[in-house]
Amino acid sequence: MINRLEPPIPVYTSKGAGYAFMVIDYSFEHDLIWVVGLDDSGEIWCIPNREIKLQENWTAGRRKK
Repeated sequence: MINRLEPPIPVYTSKGAGYAFMVIDYSFEHDLIWVVGLDDSGEIWCIPNREIKLQENWTAGRRKK
């Protein structure tokens, strides 16, 4: 199943910061795959769930540590 994220979610990945705009779910035996457009390079990558972290959001209470 492919789910489009509207609005896209700002995330950190092992390749840098970007916006996740789709999530691919193959089944309960697999990690979610996030489709992310990277801020710096403009590249689009499919990144496993374990490598995705939300960016900070002061309003939501997620602040830099």
